[in-house]
Amino acid sequence: MMKSAQTEKKSVSEKNSEGKHSIFLEDRSKMTLEGVTEVCGFSETLVTLKTRRGALTVRGKALNIGRLNTETGELFVSGDISSIQYSKDKSRGSVFEGLFK
Repeated sequence: MMKSAQTEKKSVSEKNSEGKHSIFLEDRSKMTLEGVTEVCGFSETLVTLKTRRGALTVRGKALNIGRLNTETGELFVSGDISSIQYSKDKSRGSVFEGLFK
């Protein structure tokens, strides 16, 4: 059975949108993220997230989540942002990687 060009185009664009992730940081005090799939935890000094491109940790002072849109994956964080760090996604490691730590 042949797929139509429109069906193929839709599946390709869906795959591309699944992996889209971006960060916009303004003056180290306002940050907009796209591609957030889950907020794992937050406090005034730490925000931990899962994005379409891996786990992300934001550190700072007086951090506040101002807006979260779960449909679009957009998140707005304000405060004194001191670091943004990606973590290795542990679920993607090999079976042997966990055995030899």
